[in-house]
Amino acid sequence: MPNRRLWNRTCWPTTVGHCGVCSLWQARGRDPGRPQADPNRTAFSSERGPPIEHPLRSCGPSCAGRCHKRGGAVISEMQEAKDGGTMPDLTDRRSFLDDVPHAAFREILRRPGLYWQPTDVGTANGGFWAVTRFADIVALEKDPATFTSTQGAAYPMTNVPPDHPTKSNLMLKDPPEHSYLRRAAAKGFAPRVVANFEPWIQEIVGEVLDHVEGMREFDYVAEFAQTIPALVVARVLGMPRSDSAKLVGWANATFEAQQQVDGLSAGEGSADAMRDVVAEIVAYSERIQKAKLVEPGEDMFTELSGCVERGEISQAEFGQWMFLMMVAGFETTHTVIGQSMRMYLEDQEVASATDRAVAEGKTDRAVDEYLRLISPPMQMARTATRDVEFAGQQIRKGDVMVMYFIAANRDPSVFSDPDRFDPWRAETDTLAFGSGVHRCIGSSLAKLELRILWTEIRNRGLRLRLNGLPRRGGSTMVNQLLELPVARV
Repeated sequence: MPNRRLWNRTCWPTTVGHCGVCSLWQARGRDPGRPQADPNRTAFSSERGPPIEHPLRSCGPSCAGRCHKRGGAVISEMQEAKDGGTMPDLTDRRSFLDDVPHAAFREILRRPGLYWQPTDVGTANGGFWAVTRFADIVALEKDPATFTSTQGAAYPMTNVPPDHPTKSNLMLKDPPEHSYLRRAAAKGFAPRVVANFEPWIQEIVGEVLDHVEGMREFDYVAEFAQTIPALVVARVLGMPRSDSAKLVGWANATFEAQQQVDGLSAGEGSADAMRDVVAEIVAYSERIQKAKLVEPGEDMFTELSGCVERGEISQAEFGQWMFLMMVAGFETTHTVIGQSMRMYLEDQEVASATDRAVAEGKTDRAVDEYLRLISPPMQMARTATRDVEFAGQQIRKGDVMVMYFIAANRDPSVFSDPDRFDPWRAETDTLAFGSGVHRCIGSSLAKLELRILWTEIRNRGLRLRLNGLPRRGGSTMVNQLLELPVARV
């Protein structure tokens, strides 16, 4: 059945003779080729009249005439009812609990225009546009003047209150503020700098492999996917090694808070649920900051503490930089390490292609394919700053645009045989790390960790099999894997 969230309310007649919600023609302007509304339940006026009952689906008086933009979505849902199919609710974490809804994204990619997802959470206009095509996302991210990050960088942490601490976060900044904030840390993550990390990252991976040497059974997520990125991020930032476990807890708490949407007021997003974990990370960061001013090191805490002292960034911006690097720096690699091994163990074709790529010295290509298919942050969001036509759709000021990298990275107009794992494919540009000014600053570091890990797994001859069911996280944003029970072959 179609999504019923907006059934049995009202919609507004438009000045062109048909309902602005679903293009059902009204009493004047009938089209025999279109479904007919009951003439006893409709009205038409060249001026905006009172709301009318809609026989199929509608939006309430609070719509204030905005329902014109929902036409494509409603027509699509009428088609779903006709075809007997069902589209999942992309705002519901249960839609992602068993697996990513790839079939739904394939269907959305097949349709013209954009897909409208109704929701009162994190949106000012009663829903968001799902942007799934590769070219559309690239175009959207190139235009921060029209599609801003300042109202929230990912759904449902959108429609962010003006006083929220994350307003100082790089992810919620547009140029030129974004540019100077990014420069503060960019040189520390430049590819040539990250290349120098290889020896000590190799040591960390070696330690993890040594640790599991005597284990016949273990949780791959706990032993590898959590441990490696936590130790790497702690080293890059200059945290005490003994504090690396804090990163795991903070990341888990952050992404769980982001999904807390029950009981919110209409339009409110989940940003407020993150206040406690943000405050805890910022307080910790300020303690390390003070220590680094006394005993500096070659790390990001020292570098950014110096930026504050020189007046290049504010104290609030420092705290948000550290929050971002601790949580996002950990989670992206954590997700790919776990999900890539799951794919390897579940699919013999993936395993064979990975083994061949590593043997041929093409591990980077295998890593790129894992990143494409996994898309660790499945989506990010922007908000329209003005009325504009985009991708053939009329967008209103305040509309939330959710960019589904997980769909765009399987866009058949860009990738041949898009669902196949193919390290030798000709199409190498992906949106696994986004694009434009907000492209992930730590992408080179994440790729290096993954390349070293897969190379060392082969060098050590580590052979595993599934030893139970993997357990996914219930996130609409991150392609989480919480447990991967394995055993040695």
